[in-house]
Amino acid sequence: MSEVMITSTLSRSATRQHTTTGTGSGSRSRRMPAIVVVLMAFVGFGLTACMPAPEGGNLTDLNEVRAAVALPGLTRTPELDAKAKAQADRMASKGTIFHSSNLASGVTEGWSSIGENVALAGSVDDAQRALEASPGHYANMVNPAFNQVGIGVTVRNGVTYVVQIFVSR
Repeated sequence: MSEVMITSTLSRSATRQHTTTGTGSGSRSRRMPAIVVVLMAFVGFGLTACMPAPEGGNLTDLNEVRAAVALPGLTRTPELDAKAKAQADRMASKGTIFHSSNLASGVTEGWSSIGENVALAGSVDDAQRALEASPGHYANMVNPAFNQVGIGVTVRNGVTYVVQIFVSR
């Protein structure tokens, strides 16, 4: 997808199922499928644990942008991640991008400023490049007041929806 949509305000892992069937007699052949299933579960867990989540890569991208202008990195928080993911899911269900209707809703007290970047593209990397090329979105990324971020990514029908929520505390 070459089209990218972005907007700003002041955020899959693939699994493979494997089934083994066999025939045999005796206790050894009955134990073997169970052992294979247990080994497959451990191997599958290890592979899934090694696959980076798209949100983690986006945090790296954001912090590289900030480092380029001598700013400290942002810290992801579960609260902001959940809010960003919920917004990415809402956008994906409607097939378009839009801002949270009440950006501060659900964010615990103690923040002094909050911002949101939203985008859709063919990939997280494409969305990030488009956000960086937009002055308003870039301003959110390099706002020295922001020190926390939540990132949400949802992929639906080949379209990647990205939400970044920034907070200063």
